[in-house]
Amino acid sequence: MKKINIKIFWALSLILFISCETTELDLLVDPNLPSAESLDPDTNLNFVAYSLSEFFEEATEAGGEAVRLEYMFDTYQVNFNNANVNLSGMWTIAYTDILNEISKIEPTLIETGRVQHLGILKIMRAYTLMTLVDYFGDVPYSDALNGGDNFPTVDAGSDVYTQAFNDLNDALVDFSNIDDDLTPDASDLFYGGDVSKWTRLANSLKLKYHLSRRLVDEAGATAGIAAILMEDNFISDSSDDFFWQAGTSNNPQSKHQYYVEEYEAANTGEYIPNYLAWALTEEKGIDDPRLRYYIYRQVSAFPSDPAVLNNEIDCWNDPRPDTYAPIDAISAVPLPFCSLFDRGDGYWGRDHSENDGIPPDNDKRMTFGTYPAGGIFDDGQASGIDAGDGLNGAGIWPIMMNSFVYFMRAEAAIYLGTTDDPRAMLEEGVRNSISTVMGTLPNPGSFDNVPDSGDVDDYVAEVLSLYDAATGPDERMAVIAKEYWIAMYGNGVEGYNLYRRTGTPINLQPTYLGTGEFPRSFLYPSVSVDRNPNINQKPGLGVQVFWDNNPAGFIQ
Repeated sequence: MKKINIKIFWALSLILFISCETTELDLLVDPNLPSAESLDPDTNLNFVAYSLSEFFEEATEAGGEAVRLEYMFDTYQVNFNNANVNLSGMWTIAYTDILNEISKIEPTLIETGRVQHLGILKIMRAYTLMTLVDYFGDVPYSDALNGGDNFPTVDAGSDVYTQAFNDLNDALVDFSNIDDDLTPDASDLFYGGDVSKWTRLANSLKLKYHLSRRLVDEAGATAGIAAILMEDNFISDSSDDFFWQAGTSNNPQSKHQYYVEEYEAANTGEYIPNYLAWALTEEKGIDDPRLRYYIYRQVSAFPSDPAVLNNEIDCWNDPRPDTYAPIDAISAVPLPFCSLFDRGDGYWGRDHSENDGIPPDNDKRMTFGTYPAGGIFDDGQASGIDAGDGLNGAGIWPIMMNSFVYFMRAEAAIYLGTTDDPRAMLEEGVRNSISTVMGTLPNPGSFDNVPDSGDVDDYVAEVLSLYDAATGPDERMAVIAKEYWIAMYGNGVEGYNLYRRTGTPINLQPTYLGTGEFPRSFLYPSVSVDRNPNINQKPGLGVQVFWDNNPAGFIQ
């Protein structure tokens, strides 16, 4: 089930009176494409922010499925065809609800001196443009929003990226010319009008921009990141994290969509990947402190009756695929297959791309916990879920967190030789991620299985020992990337980019069928190519975006 793109903008700002004397010209006015004069700056900002959360939601599901943060049904080719609902959704939201809205309101904001509104919108536009390029490569932009061309051509992805970077720089200039009487304050749903926080986000997105481009412009990326680090005005503390807060009211549409799909439906509709559960439990031989926040188990054991297993986990007696051995010597632990039977304590999921029929196991599968979906903390209850349980959907969409920035800085230090210590950045990333996740539980003293500081220190020590044992930049990056991958749970965008950029984390569970080409970019959605003769569909998923010059087939 996907969230319906509700036009709350119109519900908040416009009451449409339909005259009995409607003319033919009136019928040609599209209420979803208003004139600039009808837009209110505060309401527009509110709507674009809401739309960005929906855009991110659709993008993160597609990226998360590709990199095993979410369960993917069937092969890449089947799952990511041009009718994929997430990709169609993000495309439509991007152009209709974000880019078009900003284009319409921008002249009014300039005319009225609302530069803070404009700067914030430019940052959201920059994030949207970069993500469109990251997912699709060349995309329409220069003639997509001029109001007169229904069939825009695509711009080079590198040019659209440059436009995004210019937007970030322009936003910082806008913030230096603020009129305090024209600030958005409460209508800014992310930062409440705090320019200092938006500034740190803009610089963090510039860091992301340079890191994405390091394979095609190493010198430029090195200089750009060095300048950002020197200025030291980016996200480095949890108070500056950029996320969408869900579930602030009892309206189901305000709740985290994963919560709605699982808890509001009275039984689970999604699977948690076995690989994710394995990475949090078995891979290092120590439970990750975030485990019980990320995953909630509905049962504490697997069935022992073969007849029940055949009905509910039909792969339980199948031979392990040869591809499920460790891929690299860094990990000596065999990859999970079918379920985590060796643990025997109810981590009941599904393998990446398994396309067998769905068994009657809704009330036994793992599901989302408190982070990021706002569900239940796993205290060993081993009971089913229902609407209102846990945090009642008050989760987050983690778009750019301080832990992400530390991991990006670690990558830059490894490959670009920046002044940061990659080991120190790794530790900061891990500790900050754990702190953020554990902070989602409002009453930790009410539970018996909340990790303590010793548990956190033990986990960090294990991670650092793996880093210290690694030899060479690629092996060290593999350790960093696995921790980044775990920390970004709920954000498939950064995971999708990281995997294509670095080839890490290594040792990801292969596709269940052992076939299929990993999407180096996604196909254009049918909503674009079917209606626009100027966009030619790609020949397949192997087409690489401009910043990805890694060899074909180097990731699975």
